[in-house]
Amino acid sequence: MRYRLFVPTANEGCLAPVLQTDRPLGMARTAAKLAILAAALLAIGAASWQALGFKNWEWHQKLTLEVETPTGTVSGGSVVAVNAGTTPKWLPGEGAGGIGGKTTGEAAFVEVAPGKYLFALLGNELDRALTIFLPEIADTKDKAAQLETLRETRDVPRKEYPLLVTFLDAADPRTVQKVDPDNLAASFGAGVALKRVTLEITNEKVTEGRIGRLLAWLNSPDVMENPGWSSLPLESRKAIGGLLSNFPHLKGPRK
Repeated sequence: MRYRLFVPTANEGCLAPVLQTDRPLGMARTAAKLAILAAALLAIGAASWQALGFKNWEWHQKLTLEVETPTGTVSGGSVVAVNAGTTPKWLPGEGAGGIGGKTTGEAAFVEVAPGKYLFALLGNELDRALTIFLPEIADTKDKAAQLETLRETRDVPRKEYPLLVTFLDAADPRTVQKVDPDNLAASFGAGVALKRVTLEITNEKVTEGRIGRLLAWLNSPDVMENPGWSSLPLESRKAIGGLLSNFPHLKGPRK
């Protein structure tokens, strides 16, 4: 059985911890003990969370695409919020002592030619930042703590590139196609090439709304809810899943 204890961050206020288990019945005694532990942790106050081994860090990071075109260089980026957290090793369950993260934001994109867009889909943005920045720091928790105050821009190595896609028709999610980062000309025509991809730890606000205005079907029940959703090709659903993350007021993405 696995347990997960949700620890409130400073931004979420003094919320009661939530105990989750992958079995609705059984092991009631252990679950009750953990529930008592959660209540006790809440009672001692937020200031003591870190002393007990619960730690949270948050920063904003901006991914930018730069593309060479026959008419010059074009660029486009998006800022996402990354919330990283760890639980103490003494907590029961798998993953105790490890680090996990949540991303809030939307995919970066750039208009390569009139009506033709290149999208960099969201992935594991926490791992991307931990890999690219502060290579001299081995411990991921120490690195996450440093990222909160770091303000720096780095080129993204080729092996860390996000998945790139385009829509042959931006009004039709069924027309999604993968884009080869080493051969943009195959998707956008001669003279088009990916110049570089950068990642910046920034104070800028999270980007919100740009991709929804461009791809209006992201808010359409005909696309984002069944039966329309289930009728989409698998590649379309995968791509849509990487366009937005943790915007609950929007219709999509759906699994």
